[in-house]
Amino acid sequence: LCAKRIYMKNWEDFTFIQKAAIGISIVLVAAFAPEIALLVQFGGIEVAFAFLLVAFQPIMTWLNRFYAHIKNTASVAVISLRHSNSAKPSVFALQATFCCLALALTGSGIFAFSFFMPGMLLNGVMA
Repeated sequence: LCAKRIYMKNWEDFTFIQKAAIGISIVLVAAFAPEIALLVQFGGIEVAFAFLLVAFQPIMTWLNRFYAHIKNTASVAVISLRHSNSAKPSVFALQATFCCLALALTGSGIFAFSFFMPGMLLNGVMA
C-alpha cells in the first residue's frame, strides 16, 4: 500500500510564474484588504496567501453556485429545445417556409421572423 504524501511547498520551491501569480494576487487584493500588509510583514507571504484563500471563500462559493445555476439553466434549455415540437423536421420546415415566403413577399426580415412566433406558440397543434 502506497499512501500519498501531502506536503506544503516552501516559497523557494515555487517557480517564477507561481511566485508572480501569488505576488500579483496579493498586490491586487491589498487595495481591498489593507490588513494584508500586516500579515505579510509578520507572517510572511504564505500566511498572507492563506488569509486570502480564507477571506475570499464566500465569493468563490457564490461563484460556484452561480456557475452551477447557469449550467443547469443552459442544460434545461437545451433539453427543452431538443424535445420541442419546433425541433421536429415537419414543424421546422413549415415555419421556415412561412418565414421565407414572408421575406420574399415583404422584403422585411423582422416581419418574416415574426412568422416564427405563431409557430412556436402553436407548435403542439402543428405536430
